[in-house]
Amino acid sequence: MGRHTGRIHILLASLFLLCFSLNAETAASVQRIVCLSPSGAEILCALGSIDKIKARTDFCDYPEGIKTLPSVGGFDGKTLSIETILSYCPDFVYGSQGMHDFLKKPLEKCGVKVFLSDASTGILQTEQEILYIAQIMEKPQEGKKITGLIESQIKSVPKNLHPKTVYYEVWNEPFITAGKQSLINELLEAAGFINVFSAVKESYPMVSEESIIAAQPQIIIIPDANTVTEQDIKNRRGWSKIPAVKNTCIFTVNADLVSRPGPRIGEAVLELSKLVR
Repeated sequence: MGRHTGRIHILLASLFLLCFSLNAETAASVQRIVCLSPSGAEILCALGSIDKIKARTDFCDYPEGIKTLPSVGGFDGKTLSIETILSYCPDFVYGSQGMHDFLKKPLEKCGVKVFLSDASTGILQTEQEILYIAQIMEKPQEGKKITGLIESQIKSVPKNLHPKTVYYEVWNEPFITAGKQSLINELLEAAGFINVFSAVKESYPMVSEESIIAAQPQIIIIPDANTVTEQDIKNRRGWSKIPAVKNTCIFTVNADLVSRPGPRIGEAVLELSKLVR
C-alpha cells in the first residue's frame, strides 16, 4: 500500500512539473483545456476553440467533431481521476458545479485554472457564462455574436395570447420535473408555455404522481433520454384524465438541446415553441 501511494505521489509531482512548465509558457492565454462539462464543450466549440480542447468526458458529444478527442471518463466527478486529467497538462479545466467541486482545489494546487459552470439556472446566466468564457478565450466578439443569436432566436417566437400549461418530465423513477429556478422552466416560458410546477422554488424537484394528475397539464413533454414513449404515458394509471393524454398532446424532445446551458438554448426555445402551434 505504501509503495503504491508513493508511486502516485511521484506521478503527481512529475505531472505537476510538466504541466507547470507548459502553463508558464502560455500564462497569457488558455492553450490546453480538459473539458468536463458537455455544455462547456458546446460553448468552446461555438467560439471556435475546439483546437484547444485536449480531452473531454464521454458526455461531451456535441458537435460531432468533439467525439474524436480522447476522453478522461464519465461525467460524474467521482469517476474521474486527477492523474488522468493532469496527464493532458491542462492550463484550464472546465467543469460543472455540484458535479466537479471536489476536483477544484487539487487541480488549482497544481497550477491549473478551474471554472465550474453554474449556468443551469437560467437564460441570462447562460449568456453571461458564454461571454465570460469568450473573454478567457480572447474571443469577446465571437461571444457577443453567440449571445446575440440566442436573443434574436428567442425574440422571434410569436407572443402566445393563450399559453398552454405543460408538464415537463425530467425523470419518472421518481417523478422529477422542472421547477422555478431551472433553465428548462425559463425555456418553456420563453417558448410560450405555462409550466404547471413553476411555483416550486427548487430547480428540479421530485413531485408526486397525484400532483401531476391534479395539475391537469394540456401538454406533456418528455426528453428522449428517458426512453419513455407516448404509449407508456397513456398506460399510466389515472393519467387518462389529464387533458394532454386525452388529446394526445405528448411530445418527445432532444434532452441535450433543452437541458444544456449553452449556445443552443435559443434553438431549444424555437423547437419548444413549435409544440404550441
